[in-house]
This record gives sequence, structure tokens and C-alpha cells, in this order.
Amino acid sequence: MTRLLVLGVVGAAACGNPYKEELERNRNFQCNDRTASYVVMGGLAARELGVMIDCRDAGPRIVQWKADQDGTRDEQTQSLTVSEFERVWEKIDSSGWRYLEDCAGTGGDDDPAYSFDVNDWNGHAEFACTNAGPLPYPYNVMVDQLDLLAAEKAKRDTSTKKDPDDP
Repeated sequence: MTRLLVLGVVGAAACGNPYKEELERNRNFQCNDRTASYVVMGGLAARELGVMIDCRDAGPRIVQWKADQDGTRDEQTQSLTVSEFERVWEKIDSSGWRYLEDCAGTGGDDDPAYSFDVNDWNGHAEFACTNAGPLPYPYNVMVDQLDLLAAEKAKRDTSTKKDPDDP
């Protein structure tokens, strides 16, 4: 029996940890104050809808929220692996956010209004786009990447729905 236990331990050690690579990335991760978010007011899904990735407060994470007409806010927060965070950050960083200004969208009074806020250790940018229909490039890259990641990570059990009168 002891011989089987020893063989099992040696066999497991020889195979190694299947998460070794991810654990190494986690150990070497540098947040560098990176955040990226957008908020859309007047969209189809809700009066206000927003998605943010950041790593400053609680490690790599994604926060998604929406507020209905009556002020009820539904917020979901999910942890991210370093790989997930870096994958999305690379695409957002490649969009040229440091040089973006407000877009020349349709600008109608009833059109959805998008606000963007992106930050890292080298700079900060805020810009907006009011547009009916799909956002122009590269604004759409940020929204699409954040939305795709939020959809991948969505779990209803972490929802914190708050009424307008809740603190």
C-alpha cells in the first residue's frame, strides 16, 4: 500500500502542475494602474450600461452594471486571470486610446451616448461618442472587447441588485 502511495506522489510530481504557467504569470503580473471602461446612456439594454476592467483595487477583474429607468442598479463583478486581462488590454491598448478624442458620430438627441475612460501608468484619456447604430472604429473595439469578456464571465450568482433607496 505504501509503495502505491509513493508511486502516486512521484507520478503526480512528474506530471507537474497544469496551471504552472498561469501561476507564473500571476506572480509576475504588474497592474500599472490600468483601467478601461465605457458607459452608454440611452441604449437599448438599459438607461445606463457600463463595463470596466481594472486591476487596481482587487486584482484583475471585470465589473458590469446596468441601471433601469426606475434607478435600480444591477452590478456583477468577476475575477479575471492575468491572461484574460492581458488579452483584452492588448486589444484596447492597440486601439490608440491615448490619441482618441470625441468621435464625429450622428450626435442626435435620442442617440445612445458612450463615454470612455482609459488609464495606465503613462496616461489617462476620456472621450465620448454619440452615435446611432454601430460605433465607428476604433471606439467599437473597446466596447466589443469589454462586452465579449463580460459575456464570457457573466454569472448571475454574483449580482448585487440595488433599489434606488438602498445605500
